[in-house]
Amino acid sequence: MRTLFVKTTAISAAVLMGLASTAALAQSQSDEHTYFGVRLGLANSDSDRFINIGGTAFDYDSGFAHTAYGLQLGHRFGNGWEIRSYYDRLRTDVVGASNDSGYMFGADGLYNFRNGIYLGAGINSTEYNNESDRFLRGTVGYSLPFADRWNARVEYAYQTSSDFDDQYLGLSLNYAFGMASTRTEARQEPTQTAPTQDQTRDSDGDGVPDYRDQCPNTPRGHVVDDEGCSVMVEQNIRHELVVNFAFDSSDVQSRFYGDIEELAQMMREHSDVSIEIGGHTDLIGPADYNQNLSERRAQAVKDVLVNRFNISADRISTRGYGMRRPVVDEVSLEANPRNRRIEATLSTTEEVPLTREMQRRGY
Repeated sequence: MRTLFVKTTAISAAVLMGLASTAALAQSQSDEHTYFGVRLGLANSDSDRFINIGGTAFDYDSGFAHTAYGLQLGHRFGNGWEIRSYYDRLRTDVVGASNDSGYMFGADGLYNFRNGIYLGAGINSTEYNNESDRFLRGTVGYSLPFADRWNARVEYAYQTSSDFDDQYLGLSLNYAFGMASTRTEARQEPTQTAPTQDQTRDSDGDGVPDYRDQCPNTPRGHVVDDEGCSVMVEQNIRHELVVNFAFDSSDVQSRFYGDIEELAQMMREHSDVSIEIGGHTDLIGPADYNQNLSERRAQAVKDVLVNRFNISADRISTRGYGMRRPVVDEVSLEANPRNRRIEATLSTTEEVPLTREMQRRGY
């Protein structure tokens, strides 16, 4: 009996904790309501119980030999949870003596599932022969609606205390109030009509009919949303500039003006972006001299952007790297011209319309 007590106590304590993890099976209850019910059942008292009559101990009948009848009141929330309280009178059979009476009352927290099954845990007080015991109680049951606002329930409960373990098997009839009627009025389905020409016209050919198109004249090839407007996506923008210099010179050769102008145009289109111009030298000569030369080269290209192409000086910073970052780490006729340079990079993102061609390329 004590083993059953330990197991049942653990099960009862775990019931409510486990219910939350089964939310995917929970019955959808859109109507919150309160209900009242009548109860009729059979109780199975612990075989350790006995009644003392005139100094003689008599056993209670074993098995589900005791009738229980009473009332219950509960409130069901809209998420499958409910709370209920109950009170039952007990009529008990005593072996070799007249019948005895008692009562039990308690409160449960219950959780209802889609298939009508419910589980619960609660506390209970049961009295036999003027002796009362407190119990932990676990419940499993099944609820069956059979008419508007009415349902029948059958349930089994196991309750345990430090002294006794009892069982209960019962039926209840319940009426819900404070809930909208489940009856629905028949309604006529709308007649389906064929779409008219105005409903099928698609002037810009984007796949969205004109009567729903919030963005008429969408350019051909654009991917559109349900309202016919171009779908916008983030696109990375990157433009690189390299200008090479003659030996020991910081003069910008005119043949690079076209490349510098392209960078200037990108800066006009992206007015919130700033750039750094980095100057470099070959590996010939003293490091201090080359450091100064690299700074003059970076400043020379900045001057072209500012004075020739009207880019704000505030958006351009310069830095000399001297000999520290060669493209080719050697002194040779091939490497030296490539190392004498400036580098500048404009990098940003912008919103652009998504095209079908971009989709085909896997954008």
